[in-house]
Amino acid sequence: MSCRKKSHRADDSLEVNLTDLDETGRLHYFYHSPSSDLPVRDVLGEQHAGRKTEPHLETNAENYCCCCWQRNIVAFLKSSERYLFLFTKCARKESKHKDKRYIVGYIRKEQCIDRGGFWAVAGKTKVYSFEDAFPLRKLSHARNARHVRRVLTKRQTECVLHSFTGKRNKLTACLEELSCLKERLRRRERRCT
Repeated sequence: MSCRKKSHRADDSLEVNLTDLDETGRLHYFYHSPSSDLPVRDVLGEQHAGRKTEPHLETNAENYCCCCWQRNIVAFLKSSERYLFLFTKCARKESKHKDKRYIVGYIRKEQCIDRGGFWAVAGKTKVYSFEDAFPLRKLSHARNARHVRRVLTKRQTECVLHSFTGKRNKLTACLEELSCLKERLRRRERRCT
């Protein structure tokens, strides 16, 4: 079931806003794959936090395969925020970006998807290389903080979006990378059985 209208009740507990959206955003963290130079999720589970399925770039969605950080997604779906900004810490040992946090892209809130017990958000998705990503430290509230405030102001949102102007969307390359990582995982699992 997709919730497409403002204040449409998907069930008794979720009132979704998809129409009266502000030019504001919310941060959402994911684990980066140490095996990739691109900002893709940790498919192989190399960070010892399990094999990650989100963000599910294959469907331009977050929270699509499993219920992770549901409170943040539900709050985003209910809010007037337009952008779910995806941020991560680069885990690639060989990268000059290692251990630095970046906003690497976003999902525009266009669709709410009932996944049978949890909710996903989907919409136009853009992902940028670490070279072109927005350093999280540039947000004044994130400079020295161990934890960052999730909701961005209109000005912060404009700043992040402006930084992506003229940059190349790497979504297709990320999808190819995810496919390669998943094939690597399948080969590893076949060897173990």
